[in-house]
Amino acid sequence: MSGGTAAHHDLTHRHALERVALWTRVCVMVMVGAVVLGAPGDVRWTTTWQPALWQVSTVIALQLTVAMALAVFRLRHADSGRYRWVATAQTVLDVLAVASPMLVIESVAGVPVWPTAVLALLSAATRHTLTGVLISWVVVSAALVAGIVLGDGGPNSPHGAGVVLAVVVLLVTAATAGVQANSLDRYVTELHAARLAMTRQARTDPLTGLANRAALQEYEAAAEPGRLTVVLLDLDGFKQVNDVYGHHAGDLLLTTVAERLRARMRADDLLVRLGGDEFAVVLPGVAAEDATPAVETWVRAVAEPVDVGGGIARVGVSVGVASRPPGDDATLADLLRVADHRMYEHKHDKRRAAA
Repeated sequence: MSGGTAAHHDLTHRHALERVALWTRVCVMVMVGAVVLGAPGDVRWTTTWQPALWQVSTVIALQLTVAMALAVFRLRHADSGRYRWVATAQTVLDVLAVASPMLVIESVAGVPVWPTAVLALLSAATRHTLTGVLISWVVVSAALVAGIVLGDGGPNSPHGAGVVLAVVVLLVTAATAGVQANSLDRYVTELHAARLAMTRQARTDPLTGLANRAALQEYEAAAEPGRLTVVLLDLDGFKQVNDVYGHHAGDLLLTTVAERLRARMRADDLLVRLGGDEFAVVLPGVAAEDATPAVETWVRAVAEPVDVGGGIARVGVSVGVASRPPGDDATLADLLRVADHRMYEHKHDKRRAAA
């Protein structure tokens, strides 16, 4: 019945972003390859101080390949706690893949193309919010400064004032995009938390916190065929507790019984409050005879006295058990009907014995 935690992003949303980034990197690699193959030989194989186009292309390809490998690693380990470091490395590699050709084009052709770095910053903001976009800005700024050092004395070396302006503009862009991405991220997180809360509320009994009939129906829809046992528990004497001590005492009794039963469940068992004073336990992979020791434990736990404020209340419990062997096509509803019939037989037998 766990709906996950609202403290983390929706993993499906993260995977979609990673897949988009993955195909974007593939497209960049294809375009870089096309540029290299179509560039004139004197540019492609230049031996001046500027990096050769094929060398830069190789570096870009390596960067994107590593980033794609990290993306695949992350997608295959959705619950890994290493996402923060993997995402940071992907951000740096993606931004370097933009900054490298930016510097080459500016130094070789003398064309200022640093505004294209805005695309990398926006991508980082979308995927990694404010922290990621600031990391991207640091990488781009370092690349621009490196361009000054590498281009010192070159015919088209960048001017210091222009680089300072570029760094400032990119910082403003990064900060704005990062703040907006953080706001959107918080909104998505809150929306996800609200959705999980509504889902839990719809599948949870408000008094006891146990699963309800809706959760039981979802369980049946998702359950795999196989051996299954259903146990119905109906409290004996619950009406008298309400009549003598009041409905508040009855509610306290129900919550106490629910806690006692919950404490004695396996991790795979499903404990359901069907309504009123009736509970159901679904035991996957358990035969009826193997459930007997557990049922006896539950009966003893329910029979223990409960302090309801105005006095001590005691109730008994009537039990009905139904089991589905492997290969049987009986539904959970079928088992519930059989268990309900046997539970009422048990209740009537006890009444006749007491008469």
